[in-house]
Amino acid sequence: MEGELGRLYQRWSETLTQALAHLEAYIDFSEDDNVEEGVLSQVDATVRVLEQEIGAHLQDGRRGELLRGGVHAVIAGPPNVGKSSLLNLL
Repeated sequence: MEGELGRLYQRWSETLTQALAHLEAYIDFSEDDNVEEGVLSQVDATVRVLEQEIGAHLQDGRRGELLRGGVHAVIAGPPNVGKSSLLNLL
């Protein structure tokens, strides 16, 4: 995940995280003047563009294989340190 695909997936992750932050700010502070009026349309446009990018990526047989097949990971550690909580969050 350190190559070209890793950078692409990282950019997608950052884009989604930023869109989520804007959406949560709108929900939490929409009654205040601290949130821009067009934040919902901006989030919607961002997510739609990202959806198109991911769709196009999945259509590419070679490049979309990892995204379609998922990533295998191991969550290991001592008892009662939050492994199940982390898995549930993911």
